[in-house]
Amino acid sequence: MAGGGVGLMCGLAGLFLPRHAALAEADIAAMLRVMRHRGPDGTGIHLSDDRRFQAGFTRLAIIDLATGDQPLVRNGGETVLLGNGEVYNYRELRAELAAKGHTFLTQGDMEAALESFMAKGRDFVHDLNGMYALAILERDDHRLTLVLDRLGIKPLYWARLGNGGILFASEIKALFASGLLRPLVDEVSVAAYLAHGYVPAPATLYKGVSKLPPGSIMSVDASGEVQIERYWRAAAATDLPGDEAGIRAHLVSILDDAVGLQLRSDVPVGAMLSGGLDSGLLVALAARRLDRPLKTYTVRFLGARVDETPLAAQVAERYGTDHTVFELETGSAAQLLPRLVWHADEPLADASLLPNHLINEVIGKETRVVLNGTGGDELFGGYGRYFQLPVEARWLRLPRPLRKAAEAMIGLGNPFLAWQLARAEKFGRDRGGYLHDHCALFPPPMAKLLGCTLPWPIPAQAAFADEYAGPLDSAALYAELNTYLPEDLLTLLDRTTMAHSVEGRVPLLDHRMVEAALAVPPHIRNPGGRQKALERAIAAEYLPDSLLSAPKQGFASPVPAWFESGGLAPLARRLLTSRRALERGWWSREGVERLLAQPGRHAFRLYSLLVLELTVRIHVEGAFAEAPAFGLAEMAEGEDAPCAA
Repeated sequence: MAGGGVGLMCGLAGLFLPRHAALAEADIAAMLRVMRHRGPDGTGIHLSDDRRFQAGFTRLAIIDLATGDQPLVRNGGETVLLGNGEVYNYRELRAELAAKGHTFLTQGDMEAALESFMAKGRDFVHDLNGMYALAILERDDHRLTLVLDRLGIKPLYWARLGNGGILFASEIKALFASGLLRPLVDEVSVAAYLAHGYVPAPATLYKGVSKLPPGSIMSVDASGEVQIERYWRAAAATDLPGDEAGIRAHLVSILDDAVGLQLRSDVPVGAMLSGGLDSGLLVALAARRLDRPLKTYTVRFLGARVDETPLAAQVAERYGTDHTVFELETGSAAQLLPRLVWHADEPLADASLLPNHLINEVIGKETRVVLNGTGGDELFGGYGRYFQLPVEARWLRLPRPLRKAAEAMIGLGNPFLAWQLARAEKFGRDRGGYLHDHCALFPPPMAKLLGCTLPWPIPAQAAFADEYAGPLDSAALYAELNTYLPEDLLTLLDRTTMAHSVEGRVPLLDHRMVEAALAVPPHIRNPGGRQKALERAIAAEYLPDSLLSAPKQGFASPVPAWFESGGLAPLARRLLTSRRALERGWWSREGVERLLAQPGRHAFRLYSLLVLELTVRIHVEGAFAEAPAFGLAEMAEGEDAPCAA
């Protein structure tokens, strides 16, 4: 093993009552039960003497297997900490604090976080390197502090009750299990979801429920006043070398150190290994640090057009890993979607939820900790939307009056094409809006086609791109680091790993790596608009040439096939055009039928509507203490026939 002592993944749940608030009892046990997949190794509950702080955790033991239980309580309850995640640099923190006279009762990382807080107060967050969601009670001041890691790798949700109390938990469903909060849909968030494919922070789909944004610290004082501050915003590092060779060496040094920190565990650490640059680099760096073969895992999806296993096998052979290939099929969407939606809590339009769920289901039978390559695209410019399309560049060469006249004419017959042409000019003046438009689920023309009259929201990416002071190309990465990364990719990672009691670690998202990557000049990061050019150059020292020249692949779900031939279309029709679905007023029967008439073109939009519908049925209209075993067919059976217009 890479050397013991680090923390534990778990689910947090709690209630904080200000001094003036009427007493209330949260069903902490029920809150923990709905999150037991996050921590099957035990539970712990702490109730303050005055019952104004009630909290618990459910534990997945990764570090300090013997003494790492929580909540951590100091001086008879004077200070209490619950921590979900890992503080990777806990050894360094312990050494620093021990030299100043602090004593430790465990070998765990969360005790290092607690002692650091007691020594430095709120400033302790700047010393932590990891992925974590923390809840800390200071009894004498009667103050609750909630902290989320810099990138938002771990989740934390909260809600204010009518009596002024603050509920908090690692998953939204746990808030509703408290017995103190009813789930109600916020239609502003419905519109945000239909635009983005997720609900941007700090909002959630549910009225009164908020998510703590990445890099944030929240304080609730004795009177119940809430203050939320960003303690970290990604900024370009100031110590980047000036030459490309120096930049490459600097980035490798940081990533290598991050990998070393994230190999710390009291259980074996494995790694996901696809045919891509990100996971290949991590495996190369990790394998060199271990005194045993690194366990690596690759998935082959049966019937898929893309097979990454040959490329992954080359990396595994080069580094002598203990390599396992799993064969899976993704045709089970209709049966598994209700279960996936239950785990996700909020609607998530990313259809890779299913393959990632299946991957972690099999990995969960093998190991508890895996390194994951999430973050490489956002750091090194790996998406096409970061670069202007050639057709857009040609369109912008025309005089603007001519373009606008042409867009108006085209809009009479093809409003979506006209909208696509009009977005081209955002590339140079509204990079956040440009990013959003290139991945919007239901832009205005499509919302109209659907029959959706909800107000079009402001793109979440726009404000973040505008606040970034550096080059526009780097502003695009910054915007994605604050939106798509935490709201989609990291949420997906957390839910699909934790559903199977697996911890996913993301070395590329070490905050030092993020700051260094943002400092790289765009002409070095992506010369000529070439995606991941710098990372490819770095990887040339570590990975086979065949992998370096391979096109970007990734875990893709065959969503069009699900609707065209996989039986999902009739189930979607029955659910989306049912009386209760249409009475919400978010779409019309005609709109759904228009999408179903072209399933190949609109498959991902239909999927996103289905996910939203299931989310409302399972989390708002239903109450499931565990993931449902039924599939879409069972849900559709009890539905009324599709309504007439």
